Amino acid sequence: MRKIVFTTALILVLLAMFAVPNVSASTEGSVSGSFGISAPPSVDSISLTATSLTPQTSYTINSTLSDPDKISNVNTAVLKGWYDSDGGAPTEGEFDAVTANTQNGVIVTWTHTGGITSTTVLTPTAGGSTWVLGAYSVPTTLGHFDGTSFPFSFNITVGKVATETSGAGLWQWAIKVTDATAQTDFDKDAEGASMNWYGEITVPSTTVSWGGISRGVDFGGTNSQKALGVTVNYKANGAYDEKAKSSASWTGATYTATLDSAGTCDDNNEFALKADDAAVITAAVLLDATGVTLDDTGAQTAEAGDSVANYNYWIKLAASFDSDNFSGTLTFIVANGI
Repeated sequence: MRKIVFTTALILVLLAMFAVPNVSASTEGSVSGSFGISAPPSVDSISLTATSLTPQTSYTINSTLSDPDKISNVNTAVLKGWYDSDGGAPTEGEFDAVTANTQNGVIVTWTHTGGITSTTVLTPTAGGSTWVLGAYSVPTTLGHFDGTSFPFSFNITVGKVATETSGAGLWQWAIKVTDATAQTDFDKDAEGASMNWYGEITVPSTTVSWGGISRGVDFGGTNSQKALGVTVNYKANGAYDEKAKSSASWTGATYTATLDSAGTCDDNNEFALKADDAAVITAAVLLDATGVTLDDTGAQTAEAGDSVANYNYWIKLAASFDSDNFSGTLTFIVANGI
């Protein structure tokens, strides 16, 4: 029995002497790391050169933008002008909500596309927009982009139908700058600006000819009515009136015919005219030599304007009229519909 126990113990000692050690692979690795703090960009100033604007007139908006990490770190600068019906100081939320359209909002976007290249784009451009971007100042050289501040400026011609302001309403102007890390800054023009009324009319060339008509013809009588025959187009950035007038006298080879704005035509060579924009004589109005309103329901138009194709005239002659061929001028007017 003692021999067996000895043998077993010897075997255990030998196994311990020749056992393979337990070796494991590395469970960690490391690399170096670093980070820096990017400073946010800043809108140092923004100002508009006027407090009262008129469509189809150009104005300059000046601003200074800066970035402690150099102008090359700036990604975009976005200038917006928009109609704000209640005025007051515009907020960044209002700015962000502005979209470009011919009546209520214009946007100029400067985008740094890399190196010393960039793009500058004005919207809206669709819908026959008459907003125009003129001269502008943006970074163009290595020296500009290596600097920490730059004076951005944009010259803008106001579109024809930019909404007329009334009451507390203002056109607000503000700019927002964004850097490469999506940090932003926003600032606004301190005062805003009013927008004056603007109207425009297009009347194609034509002649309204009654030919030969009888002395003493009354409104609505034989050959008294004559259609204008062309379409008149109105553009306005607010309410407008359609008005019309006639020259005070029409000349012939020998004689002169005189416009009677009262419509009685009691004296020799007097004539009177009525006009209407819907060919309805009961709605027609007597013309004078300064302008009378035919329709006062015109509202702000789109850039395409409003077209009226059915103007008609009616003529009345005095019972005593010298024989001649007379000619004069018929004028259409677009007027502020305050």
